[in-house]
Amino acid sequence: MRVLAILLLAVAAVPARAQDAPEVTAPPPVDRAVTIYRAPGRNGGGMALDRLGGFAVITETRNVTLPAGAARLRFGGVADGIVPESVIIVGLPGSVIEKNRDAALLSPSALMRAAVGRTVTLRRTDRKTGKVSEVPARLVSASNNGVVFATAGGNEALQCSGLPETFAFSGGAEGLSAQPTLSVRTRSPAPVHAQVRLTYIAENFDWAANYIARLSADGRTADLSGWITLANGNGVSWPGAQVQIVAGGLNRAYVRRFINEAPQVIARCWPMQTTSDIPEVEGRPYALVRPWTDADTDEIIVTAMRRPAPPVVAPPPPLMVMAAPAAIATAPQAEQLGDLKLYRVPERTTVAAYQMKQTRLIDQPGVPVETVYRVDALLAPWQASAPATAATILLRTRNDKAHHLGLPLPAGAVLVQQVQAGRIMVLSEPSLRDTAEDEKVELALGSAADVTCAWTRAPLDDADPRTRHIVATLSNAMPGAAAVEFRLMAAGGWSIDRTSVEMPKIDGVPTLSLILAQGESRQIELTLRRE
Repeated sequence: MRVLAILLLAVAAVPARAQDAPEVTAPPPVDRAVTIYRAPGRNGGGMALDRLGGFAVITETRNVTLPAGAARLRFGGVADGIVPESVIIVGLPGSVIEKNRDAALLSPSALMRAAVGRTVTLRRTDRKTGKVSEVPARLVSASNNGVVFATAGGNEALQCSGLPETFAFSGGAEGLSAQPTLSVRTRSPAPVHAQVRLTYIAENFDWAANYIARLSADGRTADLSGWITLANGNGVSWPGAQVQIVAGGLNRAYVRRFINEAPQVIARCWPMQTTSDIPEVEGRPYALVRPWTDADTDEIIVTAMRRPAPPVVAPPPPLMVMAAPAAIATAPQAEQLGDLKLYRVPERTTVAAYQMKQTRLIDQPGVPVETVYRVDALLAPWQASAPATAATILLRTRNDKAHHLGLPLPAGAVLVQQVQAGRIMVLSEPSLRDTAEDEKVELALGSAADVTCAWTRAPLDDADPRTRHIVATLSNAMPGAAAVEFRLMAAGGWSIDRTSVEMPKIDGVPTLSLILAQGESRQIELTLRRE
């Protein structure tokens, strides 16, 4: 019996010691690093701060002082979207017993909920005298349906009198944090001053790449500039952080986001009715707004004076065409991160709360480019002919040193511009896929109605049902020559057997590259076969 009593006392003492463990608040970080991963499956496109599908790996370095024994260490100012199970703490002298994501944030609603059951001071205005009085009351409930007090006169709801009414109380903020907080229970063998590195994953981040390609007057070169847009959908900022971004298709399992489901306290009572809800009392009709008549003694006099004519404003000066910016001495280099690419922002920057910001990625003038008109001929042998289809305009270069590039380019939108009559005109805004070094870069600018392709079935012997003879006609109605790529594709199980000109396969597709002069048309004879 004595042994059992000792065991019961020991078990009862464990939670008491854990509860009495001192709380230690870690100072703000002395160093910060933020690595942002793009939303999986999003290659380019816009972003919205309330729908960010990416995430970030955040590392904070803090100097903490811990007492000997058990303690609760609180890290304030972590991200709203922290994934608690991802937290890694390095540098603590002892062990980590448990981790908690403290969700009770300091707010008017949280204070009201914390004051439920307490005696508060209710300040109200007397309807007859207009004097403000203070009476004691007990806060019975606080929810999104309203706030209810128990006074000497019974239960009453806040702000139901239609007059100014509020309440005050002291205390009640125990356990509430002014900012998102992560707390850990730790045990140290001795008092120690340590530098701790806190690393965790946080949701509600994303990044995107945007480019501007300004074509020269002859269309042979382009000044290419690129920007990285960083997006932070959290309510916490990281000033002076080392920022990295990761490009590539990351396979990541769905993670349930933390949502604070505590309801907002709303003191709503007055007014809650409309005139249609109030029954009419006999002998006391509704008082309507009476229109003004001549019998009214009050007069409203409106005076006016002629407004002077606005001064003549001189026309704005003509638009000045700025010279292309000089190239950056050292373009940011991508580092290999497994099969992904890691880019480091050269200078420290602030990742501010609920903000998008842009930082320079690339600035390369004079990138050699060529304009190609691509015609994709999809041949359907069961048809007698096909109407003329317009070619697609391609702006093409290669991502290598010879073309003044040679670094991995993240996917993003490219705004293609050209100077016309001294003004910058937008030509198109195509998308760029994730492009590795030494890969071909192709930007589709739209269709060219002056470069077309039409085809008809040739009047030859079609005795063999497995053979079809087709004549394709390429035409150029542009004011100058056009570099054309003619690509052949057959539908319905047919294959290309013979062509009147040699058409080597490029990217697995038979392709003919030729130059069509102004007003020139050229015919190509084809034979299709189906096995």
